[in-house]
Amino acid sequence: MANSGRKIDYRLRPAKNIERKMIRDILLRLSPFGIFSEYQYVGFGSKYFVDFVLMHKYLGIEEMISIEADTTNRSRYKFNRPYECIDVKFGHSTEVLPTLNLSKKSIYWMDYDSPFNKYMFSDLSTIVERCPSGTVVLLSYNSEPYKIGDLKAEYNDIEEGFFRKKFESVFGNEFIPAGFDERGFSNKTNYSKFIRGCLHSQLESTLSNRNVSLQEEHKITTKQICYFDYSDGTNMSTVGFIVANKNDLPLVDLCRLHDLYFYSQSDSCYEIKVPNLTSKETRFLMEKMPSKGNIEFDNKIFTEKDVSEFQANYKYYPSFMEIDFL
Repeated sequence: MANSGRKIDYRLRPAKNIERKMIRDILLRLSPFGIFSEYQYVGFGSKYFVDFVLMHKYLGIEEMISIEADTTNRSRYKFNRPYECIDVKFGHSTEVLPTLNLSKKSIYWMDYDSPFNKYMFSDLSTIVERCPSGTVVLLSYNSEPYKIGDLKAEYNDIEEGFFRKKFESVFGNEFIPAGFDERGFSNKTNYSKFIRGCLHSQLESTLSNRNVSLQEEHKITTKQICYFDYSDGTNMSTVGFIVANKNDLPLVDLCRLHDLYFYSQSDSCYEIKVPNLTSKETRFLMEKMPSKGNIEFDNKIFTEKDVSEFQANYKYYPSFMEIDFL
């Protein structure tokens, strides 16, 4: 999160680009919970502020806060704000979040680029302990699984239990189930599911404490609204929830999220796959969309995998071009 924009141009990651537009369409369906122009948006803008442009243009949000851990480049972040209404606050998320107005309906996109860490649980609890019904919380993080060779080198004082040792350090003992089986955690899908399960457990624990003093109709729960896995060079995941009290739960069905083919409310993610195509190849396939049958193509140019992956998300496929400014 700290100054990662120097390494990554967030505008040009194709899988992230697709995910961002899918999240936009999910959010647009949540209108039964309130008027988004009255929400606030809290995220990590980096120096590109891509998500802030999306929230302002499509949802009409004007009250926006960007949390920036890189305190050495304050002038550059402020200079690159696309809108005057973005308030840049410097400091780590664990420091800044408690100082915000968390009682206001908000969309939080905690778009961490680092591997999962305990402080992300803390951020999640800080928000959910106080946020009102209708609040949306999205967490994105690096979900690249650990390699057994790296763990053996890190924990060279033990002969077994390497994943357990690492997970106790990263997640905490409370998230390690009894009879923990180490097998399979080098697999990206298994590791991603494990993190998602930990997030749900953290939510349940936080809400259990919050709900103790609330009347039944005001008790708070959450519903998962998205779960994505994708890769632009490294494995990433995003899990999103909407917070609702029991009176507002029927509004979830009104949102018709199940109409979206990439919607997930379970531990089965929607994996965004992006074929590596040239501009001309992209145009060729786009002209065939939408296709309800087999697409004729030259198998010396395209593979079946390329075509099927493009066909799955063609509406969200990114278009990049170079523009010369004189």
